[in-house]
Amino acid sequence: MIRYGGVGFCFSAGAYGPIVCTKGTRAMANDYLPRKEAKALQWMESFAANISANPPLYMLTPADAASIQGAVDLFAAAFFLGKAPGTATRVTVLEKDQARVAAEQICRQYYSLIKLNAGISDSDKVGIGVRPLNRGRRPINCPMTSPALNILAATPGRQTLFFRDSLSPDSGGKPFGAIHLQLFVALGEAKSASRESARFYGTFTRNPMTVKFDQGDDGRVATYFGRWASRRNQVGPWSLPVSMRVAA
Repeated sequence: MIRYGGVGFCFSAGAYGPIVCTKGTRAMANDYLPRKEAKALQWMESFAANISANPPLYMLTPADAASIQGAVDLFAAAFFLGKAPGTATRVTVLEKDQARVAAEQICRQYYSLIKLNAGISDSDKVGIGVRPLNRGRRPINCPMTSPALNILAATPGRQTLFFRDSLSPDSGGKPFGAIHLQLFVALGEAKSASRESARFYGTFTRNPMTVKFDQGDDGRVATYFGRWASRRNQVGPWSLPVSMRVAA
């Protein structure tokens, strides 16, 4: 049997409020709010202050701005009570955490509205820390070429393979759009022509690829099939099979 094996933000103020810089803050993956609580508060204070300074610029009402500012102010007050040595208790820490959730929710709500509003300029969005829509982005699809597999060596209990793209046989790299190669292996008494009998072995991003076998596989024939896969979980055409007997 086979062994299956600092994002940062710096907001200039100008007419919209004070300068708040959190350069070097680590952010959560695909998120615009800093991970650290103090930095998250700074971000929200800047966001609220800039909107409060000119709500119509962001197509919001004074009531909208007041709602954002009020939630952020409550978080700021709870933050200092929950952090100060003389006032930090279980109760104040809980209140701080609840206030942060409430402030984050309202900031995220208006962030999305502003981000998607085509009537607000990208420069005004950037001025309050809102990332404009990337209108030039295009999805990267999986390449519609197949890999070419070669078996380089067979030693007791293992085989070593090398992949290339069928359209770039002189290069050992992956084609554009592929993040890895999916490798499948079929074991039998003879070479297999059917992918139905092959089992998934693993993914590989670079050469060479090493496949390990159990002692009971000695003398059997391993047949390999591969295909490219993309970041969007798309897969391309199958490679032609290649086979070699497992060395004892």
